[in-house]
This record gives sequence, structure tokens and C-alpha cells, in this order.
Amino acid sequence: MERFVTVKPKNELIAKYISYYYFHDSDEADPGRSFVFFPHFKHGFTAYKTGDSFVTKYTMNYDRQMRVELPEPFHKLGVAFHPLGINHFISEPVFKLYNGETVEFSHWNPEIYPELEEVFRAHNLEHKRDLLDQLFEKRFRQNPDLKIVQQAVERIFSSFGTIQVDELADQIGVNRKTLLRHFHKHLNCSIEEYKKVVKFRTSIQAAVNMGMKNLTEVSLYSLYYDQSDFTNRFKELTGQTPGNFFASVQKMGEEDIFWKFDE
Repeated sequence: MERFVTVKPKNELIAKYISYYYFHDSDEADPGRSFVFFPHFKHGFTAYKTGDSFVTKYTMNYDRQMRVELPEPFHKLGVAFHPLGINHFISEPVFKLYNGETVEFSHWNPEIYPELEEVFRAHNLEHKRDLLDQLFEKRFRQNPDLKIVQQAVERIFSSFGTIQVDELADQIGVNRKTLLRHFHKHLNCSIEEYKKVVKFRTSIQAAVNMGMKNLTEVSLYSLYYDQSDFTNRFKELTGQTPGNFFASVQKMGEEDIFWKFDE
């Protein structure tokens, strides 16, 4: 049997930086099962437990489909960070810790293993959540170096990803080079890449969460230039037209998780 459930942090401090946790597991043998996930401005930490060992990964995906091969059987937990959330739980800039090819993440290893073991052993969802809240509260640190890029991210969201870089720099009161440098240091991407994924996820939210089934209406709400621009950007990020995308993805749990499983 396969199970998937999401839950939000209860700890008020942690909820500022972590959007939700999810738990995904199966006790069935299903060789070759895999799914694809799509670009997001939220970063994800995942941990797989196999026997007495753990595999920990971290993903930041701004520009492509990424395939995940599921082991059989498997036990997995996921942590979805708000924008810049991970930066409050690590001791180095995120670009130094991330390897986009392997997505393996060992920054907290092996000290985190006993805590992960306790989470996996807990049977009650609320208990699992509380243990993860404690795990991250223990590692929380202030990060005043994020001020510039935090302001930039807020303005990108409020403009639905339409604000220009020069305007962004002027509003924050820094020069363009400083802004670009901080953005790469703390988010490991360009501003243009980030703007694209904000627009993309805004359109998904409009179509699914707000019940806007008319794709022309979705494209207008998301401030794409026109229907052609909307379609082209979707193809760029998902390899599909918007219609095919919405018809093929599966919403997982109660949060903004949309995966496409192999047929």
C-alpha cells in the first residue's frame, strides 16, 4: 500500500521558513516506478530510509523536469522550504552546498541520522511533525546577509514575476551587480530564472487552487504577454502544453505538490 500525507509545521518560528512536511512510503514491490516533478521556487530536502541507512537529498529546481526513481519498498520524508528558508538552517551559502547533478546533501550528516530515525519510527503524524520542528529549531540561526535578496524576492512575488532587474535594484537601493551577486549566492540562480518559475507557479495556483479552468483566463491572471507566451513558457519548463500538463499531473496531499507518474 502506498501512502502520502502533508502537514504544516506547528512551531511558529519554523513555519516562517518551512512551508510543509510530507511523508511518502510504500510497502509494496513496484520495480521501475518513477515520477517527474517540475520547477518550483520552493526548495526541498528529502530523506529516504532503507533498513538502517539514510539517503539525504536537496533539490532546487528552477528550469526543468526532474525524474525521481522510487526504490521498492520505500520510506521517505520531505521538507518544503519557503523562499530563502533553508538559508536559516545552514552555516554556508547555499550555492556552496548544492550539487545539481547528484542532489545529494550531507551538510547535517551524520548528526541528523538519530533524529531522522526517531521521525520515521513515530506512528502519529503530529508526533512526526513535532519532531521535525524540533530538529530544525535546533539548527536555526539568524542570517542578516539575506536582507537584500529577501527584499528582491518579495518584490518579484508582488509583481507576479514581471518586475525588471534595473527597477528591482532601484527599489531596493543597491546597484545591479550587487543584487545579482546576492541572488546567486543565496538562491543559486539568476533573477530571470526566478521570475520565470514564479510566473509558472502562479499560473498553476490560479488553475488548480482558484478553480480557473479557462487557460486564457489563467494566462491573463498570471500576467503572461499573451496565450502564445503562456504556452511557450510552459513548454520550456515542462515539455508540455498547459492543457496537457494540467491533464497529466497528479496533486499530492494538501499542498502545492504536482507530480507526473509514469504510465
